[in-house]
Amino acid sequence: MQYRKATPEDDDVLVRHYLAIWESYGTPADHFRADAEAVIGQFLEEGRRDRALASFIAFDGGIAAGSASCQLHQMPYPAALKSEHLLQGYVWSLFIDPAYRRQGVSKKLMFMILDHLRDIGCTGIVLHSSEAGEALYRSLGFEIAREMRLKF
Repeated sequence: MQYRKATPEDDDVLVRHYLAIWESYGTPADHFRADAEAVIGQFLEEGRRDRALASFIAFDGGIAAGSASCQLHQMPYPAALKSEHLLQGYVWSLFIDPAYRRQGVSKKLMFMILDHLRDIGCTGIVLHSSEAGEALYRSLGFEIAREMRLKF
Protein backbone atom coordinates (compact mmCIF):
# COMPACT_ATOMS: atom_id res chain seq x y z
CA MET A 1 0.00 0.00 0.00
CA GLN A 2 1.28 3.46 -0.89
CA TYR A 3 0.15 6.54 1.01
CA ARG A 4 0.49 10.13 -0.11
CA LYS A 5 -0.95 13.59 0.24
CA ALA A 6 -3.68 14.18 -2.30
CA THR A 7 -3.43 16.84 -4.99
CA PRO A 8 -6.25 18.61 -6.85
CA GLU A 9 -5.83 15.95 -9.55
CA ASP A 10 -7.15 13.44 -6.98
CA ASP A 11 -10.38 15.34 -6.36
CA ASP A 12 -12.44 12.82 -8.32
CA VAL A 13 -11.38 10.11 -5.83
CA LEU A 14 -12.08 12.36 -2.84
CA VAL A 15 -15.52 13.25 -4.20
CA ARG A 16 -16.36 9.61 -4.90
CA HIS A 17 -15.21 8.52 -1.45
CA TYR A 18 -17.12 11.28 0.33
CA LEU A 19 -20.35 10.37 -1.45
CA ALA A 20 -19.70 6.69 -0.64
CA ILE A 21 -19.65 7.58 3.06
CA TRP A 22 -23.17 9.01 2.82
CA GLU A 23 -24.32 6.04 0.76
CA SER A 24 -22.93 3.66 3.40
CA TYR A 25 -25.19 5.39 5.93
CA GLY A 26 -28.16 4.43 3.77
CA THR A 27 -28.79 7.91 2.40
CA PRO A 28 -31.43 7.62 -0.35
CA ALA A 29 -30.26 8.67 -3.82
CA ASP A 30 -32.99 11.34 -4.04
CA HIS A 31 -31.53 13.12 -0.99
CA PHE A 32 -28.38 14.10 -2.88
CA ARG A 33 -28.25 17.41 -4.67
CA ALA A 34 -28.03 17.21 -8.45
CA ASP A 35 -24.79 19.21 -8.23
CA ALA A 36 -23.35 17.29 -5.24
CA GLU A 37 -20.06 16.50 -6.99
CA ALA A 38 -19.53 20.15 -7.95
CA VAL A 39 -20.37 21.29 -4.40
CA ILE A 40 -17.80 18.90 -2.94
CA GLY A 41 -15.22 20.01 -5.51
CA GLN A 42 -15.78 23.64 -4.62
CA PHE A 43 -15.52 22.79 -0.91
CA LEU A 44 -12.14 21.14 -1.57
CA GLU A 45 -10.89 24.11 -3.57
CA GLU A 46 -12.02 26.71 -1.01
CA GLY A 47 -10.75 24.60 1.86
CA ARG A 48 -7.27 24.36 0.38
CA ARG A 49 -7.25 28.10 -0.14
CA ASP A 50 -8.83 29.25 3.14
CA ARG A 51 -8.70 26.49 5.79
CA ALA A 52 -5.47 24.48 5.34
CA LEU A 53 -7.51 21.58 3.95
CA ALA A 54 -5.42 18.49 3.33
CA SER A 55 -6.38 15.05 2.08
CA PHE A 56 -4.46 11.81 2.05
CA ILE A 57 -4.97 8.74 -0.12
CA ALA A 58 -3.96 5.09 0.15
CA PHE A 59 -3.29 3.33 -3.15
CA ASP A 60 -2.99 -0.36 -3.85
CA GLY A 61 -1.43 -0.15 -7.28
CA GLY A 62 -3.91 1.93 -9.26
CA ILE A 63 -6.79 1.37 -6.83
CA ALA A 64 -7.66 4.13 -4.36
CA ALA A 65 -8.19 1.96 -1.27
CA GLY A 66 -9.07 4.84 1.05
CA SER A 67 -8.88 8.54 1.70
CA ALA A 68 -9.12 10.99 4.56
CA SER A 69 -9.61 14.77 4.63
CA CYS A 70 -9.22 17.44 7.28
CA GLN A 71 -9.04 21.19 7.66
CA LEU A 72 -9.11 23.97 10.20
CA HIS A 73 -12.45 23.79 11.98
CA GLN A 74 -14.93 26.52 11.13
CA MET A 75 -16.00 27.52 14.60
CA PRO A 76 -19.76 27.91 15.02
CA TYR A 77 -19.16 30.66 17.59
CA PRO A 78 -16.82 33.66 17.92
CA ALA A 79 -13.20 32.53 18.28
CA ALA A 80 -12.34 34.81 21.19
CA LEU A 81 -9.32 32.80 22.35
CA LYS A 82 -5.86 33.09 20.83
CA SER A 83 -5.12 30.36 18.30
CA GLU A 84 -2.32 28.91 20.43
CA HIS A 85 -5.00 28.09 23.00
CA LEU A 86 -7.82 27.09 20.67
CA LEU A 87 -7.09 26.16 17.08
CA GLN A 88 -9.24 23.20 16.19
CA GLY A 89 -8.76 20.86 13.30
CA TYR A 90 -11.71 19.01 11.83
CA VAL A 91 -11.68 15.57 10.22
CA TRP A 92 -14.59 15.58 7.79
CA SER A 93 -13.97 12.47 5.73
CA LEU A 94 -12.47 9.03 6.22
CA PHE A 95 -13.44 6.33 3.77
CA ILE A 96 -11.95 2.90 3.21
CA ASP A 97 -13.11 0.71 0.33
CA PRO A 98 -14.82 -2.34 1.86
CA ALA A 99 -12.22 -4.67 0.28
CA TYR A 100 -9.46 -2.90 2.28
CA ARG A 101 -11.10 -2.56 5.69
CA ARG A 102 -9.55 -4.07 8.84
CA GLN A 103 -6.05 -3.90 7.30
CA GLY A 104 -4.74 -0.78 9.07
CA VAL A 105 -5.44 1.61 6.19
CA SER A 106 -7.68 3.91 8.22
CA LYS A 107 -5.18 4.05 11.09
CA LYS A 108 -2.32 5.02 8.76
CA LEU A 109 -4.45 7.71 7.09
CA MET A 110 -5.46 9.05 10.50
CA PHE A 111 -1.80 9.27 11.56
CA MET A 112 -1.20 11.39 8.45
CA ILE A 113 -4.18 13.59 9.39
CA LEU A 114 -2.94 13.96 12.98
CA ASP A 115 0.56 14.91 11.79
CA HIS A 116 -0.83 17.50 9.37
CA LEU A 117 -3.10 19.14 11.94
CA ARG A 118 -0.36 19.15 14.58
CA ASP A 119 2.09 20.65 12.06
CA ILE A 120 -0.24 23.57 11.29
CA GLY A 121 -0.60 24.37 15.00
CA CYS A 122 -3.90 22.75 15.96
CA THR A 123 -4.44 22.32 19.68
CA GLY A 124 -7.29 19.84 19.27
CA ILE A 125 -9.29 17.92 16.72
CA VAL A 126 -13.02 17.48 16.27
CA LEU A 127 -14.71 14.76 14.24
CA HIS A 128 -18.08 13.07 14.03
CA SER A 129 -17.73 9.31 14.11
CA SER A 130 -19.85 6.55 12.77
CA GLU A 131 -20.35 3.63 15.13
CA ALA A 132 -17.95 1.62 12.97
CA GLY A 133 -15.20 4.23 13.39
CA GLU A 134 -15.51 4.78 17.13
CA ALA A 135 -13.02 2.06 18.17
CA LEU A 136 -10.36 3.45 15.82
CA TYR A 137 -10.77 7.00 17.11
CA ARG A 138 -10.73 5.89 20.74
CA SER A 139 -7.51 3.94 20.06
CA LEU A 140 -5.96 7.20 18.81
CA GLY A 141 -6.92 9.06 21.99
CA PHE A 142 -10.19 10.70 20.94
CA GLU A 143 -12.83 11.05 23.62
CA ILE A 144 -16.57 11.25 23.23
CA ALA A 145 -17.70 14.86 23.61
CA ARG A 146 -21.08 16.01 24.68
CA GLU A 147 -23.28 17.35 21.91
CA MET A 148 -27.01 17.88 21.84
CA ARG A 149 -29.22 17.89 18.75
CA LEU A 150 -32.84 18.55 17.97
CA LYS A 151 -34.44 17.42 14.72
CA PHE A 152 -37.56 18.88 13.20
